[in-house]
Amino acid sequence: MMQHLMMLAANERRPEVPQPRGVVTRDDALDAALQLAAVIDEATQAGRIPAERGAHAGAMLMLIREYIQPLPAVPEDGVTDKVTPDLAELARLLRRLGGESGVQG
Repeated sequence: MMQHLMMLAANERRPEVPQPRGVVTRDDALDAALQLAAVIDEATQAGRIPAERGAHAGAMLMLIREYIQPLPAVPEDGVTDKVTPDLAELARLLRRLGGESGVQG
């Protein structure tokens, strides 16, 4: 299924959107996101994925996770939320690049 979506995106076509199936809960999606993060981290740490690609995959996963359920704030200095500006920048770049290529899944 994901290969089909990538093929459509590569051809600048959008998939049709069916009615929700009602089989996946938000908790299921959150669990899947954590499991995917673990796979990305393991593959990156083992050198099976270049560090830059692993970081990119992790960043894209953060956007997905934020949409499913907002990420907790992680104050680096005990006060300032560093997550929100990072997410805003990632979303801005993704929109710009997606707009330039026409690729959206």
